[in-house]
Amino acid sequence: MLREGLKKHSIGRNKEFRYRGEEPGRLENFSDAVFALAITLLLISTSPPTSFEQIRRFTYELIPFLLCIGTILVIWHEHYVFFCRYGLRNGKIIVLNTLFLSLVLFYVYPLKFLTRLILFPIANIFQDYDLSNSLTGTITAQNTSELMIIYGVGAASVFFVLMLMYRYALNQAIELELNEIEKFDTRTKIRTNLLMGLVPVLSVILALIFRDSWMAGMISGFTYFLYTPIMMIHGKRVDRQRKKFLELQSSEKTNDLLESSLEN
Repeated sequence: MLREGLKKHSIGRNKEFRYRGEEPGRLENFSDAVFALAITLLLISTSPPTSFEQIRRFTYELIPFLLCIGTILVIWHEHYVFFCRYGLRNGKIIVLNTLFLSLVLFYVYPLKFLTRLILFPIANIFQDYDLSNSLTGTITAQNTSELMIIYGVGAASVFFVLMLMYRYALNQAIELELNEIEKFDTRTKIRTNLLMGLVPVLSVILALIFRDSWMAGMISGFTYFLYTPIMMIHGKRVDRQRKKFLELQSSEKTNDLLESSLEN
């Protein structure tokens, strides 16, 4: 399975964190099956082509399909890292995980529809192939704000549930025997998922404010471009803090070794 392959090659890990979920349980296997179902839904939601023109359209839709796959894989990787790090499988995690998987399945169709909608400008470049014709009548400018609200609520909920899962793991620090750097990494994940969820929330707020305007979809959609500067600033800040934290720990260990050697 994919989880075993990633674990074998230490992909997505850091060497300072002790991994407590080395062997995947039935909960992780069930979760992987749900993610596989989500990807399958992306395919079966498109009817098989019956003409060459439909084959061309199907080929063009490879771009939004790949964007959707990439988004789902990012979410899956966050899920994978959580269970690798903590190996929690108690009742509360089962409830949160079930809610998380339900939101992922809900998230699929709005995600695919939105990615196709985003590609309208690109489609219009090709005079001999107008993808926008295939979606004409399916949504109006006013409806776009509602689409952004639906999408934003789904995206924010996915990341907020992940945040709650990491927060629960931090609350179990004593039982999990988390050391200081592991606590730091857990807090970082909480903040990261919080930021990932706040951007869709801002998009929803803007979609509600400009709900009656034809610009609602564009304004709320451009909000997602904030991910790049926000995550870059957050990532650089975390890297600096983490390096200082590790240097401090290293110096403290060195001092302890010197003191113990002097005592002996």
